[in-house]
Amino acid sequence: MAMMKIAKKAERALDRKKETEQKNRDTVLLILSVGFLVGGVLGCLLEGKLSTEHYIGQFFQQAAQMSIAPSLWREVWIVFRWPVAVILLSQLPLAGVTIPVVFFLRGFFLSYGIVALMEGMGLSGVLCAGVVFGPTCLLAVPVLFVLGTTGLLRKAESQPKGIPFFRRMVARLLGLALCVFLDQAVVPKLLGILLKALTMVSG
Repeated sequence: MAMMKIAKKAERALDRKKETEQKNRDTVLLILSVGFLVGGVLGCLLEGKLSTEHYIGQFFQQAAQMSIAPSLWREVWIVFRWPVAVILLSQLPLAGVTIPVVFFLRGFFLSYGIVALMEGMGLSGVLCAGVVFGPTCLLAVPVLFVLGTTGLLRKAESQPKGIPFFRRMVARLLGLALCVFLDQAVVPKLLGILLKALTMVSG
């Protein structure tokens, strides 16, 4: 009986620990989401105050000629700079402040670019924005949220560096690498085809 009571107490303690960890994880995810969304809203509002038609026009001209493919290293920098910033900041004392700021800036610049493309092309700009920012939104941003949550919870220090840990790291790296590949090799061609098709339809 005594052993059963001890086992039940240990089980309840473990359940409470898991529940607390889940609440902390939800709280951190909420903080990061709010920072990202506030940055996104501000980016949408600020884009309307600044004129970007000239730059957007040049971008679409180059895209129509399929000459906008960035260099590989530049694309690696564009995709990896945000996750690397979160990883580095998570090791510093003010991670609870700096990481949400990074998410605010990420949401701001992402929404600014999306809205600029949409306003530069009208309704068809929605399709263009989906092509240009699709890999980022589907691959890089989710990885950023995972890293941000892990960084704020300091899970990297408490989790054992075993096979599951390295599997998760490999999965995140593969997601970011796939984003680089799509942005480098697929997006420019797909955007050029889309713009030519829209030109033919409108013409």
